[in-house]
Amino acid sequence: MLFVLANVLLDFLHSLSQNSSFYISESLLFSFSYWLLFLPFLTLVFKMIRRTERLILKLLFVSLASICHLFSYPALVLIISKIFYYHTFDYWQTFNFGLSAYFIKTVIVYGFSFLAFTLINKNIQLSKIENEVEAITDKQDFISSILIVDNNNKKLLLKVNDILYFSAYSPYISIYISQKRYLYTDTLKSLEKQLDNKQFVRIHKSHIVNIHKISSIESRHNGDYDISLSDNTILRLSRNYAKNFKLKLADFHQLNIK
Repeated sequence: MLFVLANVLLDFLHSLSQNSSFYISESLLFSFSYWLLFLPFLTLVFKMIRRTERLILKLLFVSLASICHLFSYPALVLIISKIFYYHTFDYWQTFNFGLSAYFIKTVIVYGFSFLAFTLINKNIQLSKIENEVEAITDKQDFISSILIVDNNNKKLLLKVNDILYFSAYSPYISIYISQKRYLYTDTLKSLEKQLDNKQFVRIHKSHIVNIHKISSIESRHNGDYDISLSDNTILRLSRNYAKNFKLKLADFHQLNIK
């Protein structure tokens, strides 16, 4: 509507400069008909651009839409004038007027729309890819238990959800559950890849903690933090891991950070 009013204003100013007659009804007819056609044609162009990745086809769609717009414009003016006006505007006369008045404007609008639609479509595709990757990541299988052998050569199956934290104890890993510690032959780096990173977070080069087991966190005022677990164990959160830790923690807990 803003473009229509702008066109009418320009027509009025042009008539003043030329000392010619100005008929607002005709100006509205020609302007409204021209801008109205952008709705269906631009919608069609956007849909076609989304269906192909080939640049030549996209340019072809935009070119065809521009041509169809210019040929449809006098037809729409003819139909509306025949229904609502006392006289009908000739098709070819209106077509020639459209070429002289709107050709460059049409090329600019469709050209700009082509660039905008291409960018929008690219962002949509990237968003879809990111969502698919996230969905795959969410469905990724993580270990739910760890099989260990205790000091009596007895095999034990430890549930990952029960584990408080893991600690490096070269050449082993110490696994802490309640007040008990178990040794496991692996490295923290390797184990970290097998754990759900939404539940287990590295807080130090030597520690991975189960964020479900955290009860509070307190700053040391030097960039590091003290983390209290549900069994009152206190671990140090290194400043190097603090940012990622806080992001993960925010999804699970409302903690009192002093």
